[in-house]
Amino acid sequence: MKKIRNILMAAAAILSVAACSEKALDKVNEDVNHAKDANAKFTFADLCLSTAYTAVGGDFNTYLGVAVEHWSGVHNQLYKAEKRDGEWISSSCFNNAWSGVYYTLGNCRVVIAKTEKDSGAAPEDEGNTALNAAAKVLYAYNSAILTDLFGDIPYSQACNYNEYKTPALDKQEDIYKDIYKNLDEAIAQLDGQAKLGIGAYDFIYNDDATKWLKFAYGLRARLTMRTILRASDKTAAYNQIIADADKSFTSAAEQAQFAKYDGDNQLNPLFMYWYSREGIAASQSLADKLADRNDPRQNMIFSTPGDCEYVAPGDAECVPNGEGEEIQEAYTDYCFFLALDAPTYLLSYAEVQFLKAEALARKGDDAGAKAAAKAGIEAAFDIHNQNVESAINTWGYTYEDDLLDAAAADAYYTAVVDTKTGDALLGEIMVQKYLSFLGANGGSVEAYNDVRRLKAEGKNYITLANPKNTDSFPLRCGYGSSDTTTNPNVQQAFGDGSYVYKEPVWWANGTR
Repeated sequence: MKKIRNILMAAAAILSVAACSEKALDKVNEDVNHAKDANAKFTFADLCLSTAYTAVGGDFNTYLGVAVEHWSGVHNQLYKAEKRDGEWISSSCFNNAWSGVYYTLGNCRVVIAKTEKDSGAAPEDEGNTALNAAAKVLYAYNSAILTDLFGDIPYSQACNYNEYKTPALDKQEDIYKDIYKNLDEAIAQLDGQAKLGIGAYDFIYNDDATKWLKFAYGLRARLTMRTILRASDKTAAYNQIIADADKSFTSAAEQAQFAKYDGDNQLNPLFMYWYSREGIAASQSLADKLADRNDPRQNMIFSTPGDCEYVAPGDAECVPNGEGEEIQEAYTDYCFFLALDAPTYLLSYAEVQFLKAEALARKGDDAGAKAAAKAGIEAAFDIHNQNVESAINTWGYTYEDDLLDAAAADAYYTAVVDTKTGDALLGEIMVQKYLSFLGANGGSVEAYNDVRRLKAEGKNYITLANPKNTDSFPLRCGYGSSDTTTNPNVQQAFGDGSYVYKEPVWWANGTR
C-alpha cells in the first residue's frame, strides 16, 4: 500500500511539473515585444509612408520610368526591362510592390473600421469622421494604383485571409465604382472639417483636414480623366474634372506630398535604387523632347555617370532607347538621381492644372486651356528647381545657369504652347504634363497611365523611341508571384505572362 501511495505521489508531482511547464511554454510562445493593437493615428502614419514609398516612388516608378522613357535601363533587371527580355512578363518583377500595396490596403481598412461610428475602438478613434475620410482617400488612391497597373485584381475578398485564402478577382469596372464611392464619401465627410485630430502623425498634411479635402477633389479629377474613354457623357465628365480641379489645390503649398526624407534614415526611393544599383541612365528620347523645344530644363539636369558633375546637353551621352549596352557608369545620368531628400508627390499642383488644361482643350476652350497649362508649366519648373536644389545641397552639384524663375517659365510657355490651337494645343499639353513628371518625385507611374490612355485613343502625342514598342510595349504590369504561386484565381489570370503585351486594361478599352 505504501508503495502504491508513493507511486501516486510521484505521478502527481510529475503532472504538476508538466502543468507548470505547459504554462511556461504558453508564455514562451507569446509575443510580448510587439503590440497586438494600436491607435488609428499610428497606423495612419504608416499609411502615408507606405503609399509614398511603395505605391508611388518605389519599383512601379522605377520600372515604368523605363517604359515611358523618362530614363533607360542599363543594368540587370532594368536593362532587361529596357530590352523587353522577359522582365515584364515575370511574376517576380513587381512582386514586392504588389504585396506592399496590399499591405497598405489592409491597413487602410483597419483605420476605416476603427474610426467608424460605434466601432467599439478607443475613444479617440471611434467616430473620428475626418480621419475616417482621410483613410478612405488613401484607400481609393492605393486601390487605383493596383487596378490601374494590373487590371482585374483580388479586391472585395482581399486582405481578409481568415475568410478568403484564395480571393477571387474583381473586374476593374466594379473596382472603380467602389473607388468613386469611397472618394465621394470622403469628400462629404471632410467638408467643414478643420483637423484630423492626430497631429504630426499625419505625414502628408500635418493634421490639416481642409487640404485632405482638396487632395480628394484633385484625385477624383485624375481618376475621372483616367476613365474618360468609358464615360457615357464625356462633356459632363470634362465639366466634372474642371470643377474638381477648381476645388483642389490653389498652389504647390497645398499639393499632396511626402516630404519626410531626411537625408539620413529615410531617403528618396529613386535615389535609394540608383545609389545601390546604378541600373538607369538618361534617355535619348527624353533629351530629344527637351532639345526640340529648347527647354531650359535641359541645361541643368544632365550629370556625369556615377557622380554629380554637370554635363551640358550637347555633351550628354544618353542611352539610345532599346538599343543601349548593359554597362554601368558609361552613359550620362540625371542630377536628380542623387536628390536624396526630394519629396514624393502623391498628387501635385502641376498635375491638377494639366488635368484642367486637358479637359478645357478637349471642350474646345483654347483660352482656358492655355491659362491652366501656363500655371502647370510654372509649377513644373518649380518641381525641376526642387530636384536640382536637392542635388546642389547634398552633393555640391554645380551648373552654368540660375534656377528657373517665373519669367523663364512664362517665356517658355509663350514660345512652345501659346501659339498652338486645337489638337496641336492638346498634344502639347500632354507633352508638358509628361515632362512635368520627370524627376525623383514618383511621376513616372502617372505618365505611364497617360501614355496608355492616349494609346487606346489612337493618339501619339507622347512619342516613344524604343523600337521594341512595336510588339512589346507593356500594356500593364504582371501579377506578383506571391499570388501567382498560391492563388489559383490569379495564377489562371496570369498564365504565361504574355498577356502583359497584348491586353490593355478596361479603362484603356480592354476587357480586364
